Amino acid sequence: MGIEIGNSARLAIIITFAIYTVILLGIGIYTKKMMDKTAVDKYVDEFYTGGRGMGSLVIALMIAAGLCSAGTFLGGPGMGYSMGLAWVFAGFSQNFMNFCVLGQIGKKVGIVARRINAQSYLDLFVHRYNHNKIIGIVGVLSIIVFLGGYVVAQFVGGARLFETMTGLPYWVGLSIFALVVLLYAAFGGIKGVSTAIVFQGLVMTAAVFALFIGALRFIGPIEPAIRSIGEINPDLITPWSWSIKYQASIWVIFGLVMIALPHGAMGALTYKDTKSMHKAIILGVVFVVIWTFILIWLGHMVRAVYPDLAVPDHAIPLLAMTVLPPWLAGITLAGVAGAIQSTVGAMIIVISSTFVKDAYQTYINPKAKGAQLKKVTTISTVVICAAIFLLSLNPPTVLEWIIIFTVGGLASAFFWPLILGLYWMRANEHGASAGMVSGMLTYILAAGNYLPISMGMHPIVISLIVSAVIMIVVSLATPKSPKGIIQTWFGKRYPKQIGN
Repeated sequence: MGIEIGNSARLAIIITFAIYTVILLGIGIYTKKMMDKTAVDKYVDEFYTGGRGMGSLVIALMIAAGLCSAGTFLGGPGMGYSMGLAWVFAGFSQNFMNFCVLGQIGKKVGIVARRINAQSYLDLFVHRYNHNKIIGIVGVLSIIVFLGGYVVAQFVGGARLFETMTGLPYWVGLSIFALVVLLYAAFGGIKGVSTAIVFQGLVMTAAVFALFIGALRFIGPIEPAIRSIGEINPDLITPWSWSIKYQASIWVIFGLVMIALPHGAMGALTYKDTKSMHKAIILGVVFVVIWTFILIWLGHMVRAVYPDLAVPDHAIPLLAMTVLPPWLAGITLAGVAGAIQSTVGAMIIVISSTFVKDAYQTYINPKAKGAQLKKVTTISTVVICAAIFLLSLNPPTVLEWIIIFTVGGLASAFFWPLILGLYWMRANEHGASAGMVSGMLTYILAAGNYLPISMGMHPIVISLIVSAVIMIVVSLATPKSPKGIIQTWFGKRYPKQIGN
């Protein structure tokens, strides 16, 4: 079964989405004017960190919306539809992503970022590991390749949904997405992204609640609906249709390793003070629990209404068109678009900061200052947006696997170098570079079935074990990090401490 929408309904959806887009374009223009007033010598810091003055709501939604993305609003419900409660249970692993990111690394990263004036995620690694070139090069390539692939998949998913629900050509939706993100990310920097994310997060939440109420009224009593799903396949109504070790490994990739994803950890570079950070943990948990529980569970419940849906990822859009009036269905489309654009905006800032700070300024033009960096920052961000748009014009066919692969690739490279670098003094550049390379290679070989060592789990588990063991062994077998680095990362007395 596909999505069948009348012309009047499509028009209502298009109008609602157009209003939403105009508001976002207005946010982009507003934040661009703000950035134009920034002094040249402070432009790069404001562009990438917002002057480290972000409040709790902004940080909460930056992490929550940035990490949830189309997976929670499209792919997750689709997996809930096709795999049943096993996936619904697995999806709950992401509920505490704000707690994991900010609770585990937030304060330490905030302190160190101010000490070393880190303006990018990779700045932390380069400094912690003694400006090691392998760390820098592997880090840059990992972020550009894996995060770039993730962004393309997000753009394609959003444009396909736009095409399905509005009836307009794929390239139109893709162009709108690209234009909106380009304006508020390329010209507004992290302030443009964060301002847009607050608006998008509120739209997403409103859409989720509207869909939840409409779905409950339409589906009726829950027990008969669940029984009807069980008649299709009993495995759909039990969370234990997967083995415990595979279920646990899914919790690792969608729960634990979220700590190390660059576009999530960026929130720890930008918050104002620890009070804001603590509030962001609570607010983020509330938002993510609402989105995750309602959407993935509703994707599963769509089985009771449409038992033979041809494209599982259409579960939420089809439900919206069935149980909501067209204008509310348009808000649902805007909510999904907001999830995607939030993620894409955060990712583009990470990719841009990686290129400008860790490639251009480190290896190409170390003497670049002020006006030159401002120019390179703007041009590189525009070029990144354009490149992603062009790559998305010829979309790949297996988006879900691309997303999962890119998340695993980023985690296998960065998880242990980040965690051990923050909390183990003995970690050094030799161990970190060996851990990054071995983790990535193991993951790629295991995920591609070239190395059958997964033992019934997701390949990320094996790659994390290999990365941890090699990093620890190599670090212990090689010289310690310089005392200056240890003092910066572990010393209690240091200027520019984070506010309380």
